[in-house]
Amino acid sequence: LKGVAWNPVNKGGLQPSGLDFTGNVERDADIMASAGINAVRTYEAITDRAVLNALWARGIWVLNSVYSYGGSATSSVIGKVNAVKDHPSILMWTIGNEW
Repeated sequence: LKGVAWNPVNKGGLQPSGLDFTGNVERDADIMASAGINAVRTYEAITDRAVLNALWARGIWVLNSVYSYGGSATSSVIGKVNAVKDHPSILMWTIGNEW
């Protein structure tokens, strides 16, 4: 795997309110694919299948974060996993962000 952490917040934006997977996926995925990147790890879950489709069309796997903040209810993971568990781009789920 040749991977990067992908957290598309536009310049001047804040995490997580400024997170924009949909608005940045086409441009970013093209750049990543041209650089030989074939995997991304997210800081927040991607549940939008159009975003996953765009990544997968370029051969990019997703390590999808489903529980990045310990203050969230652990039950919040279930919906995030179930939303996209059958998508071919999902390589694995990640829990925690550099805890």
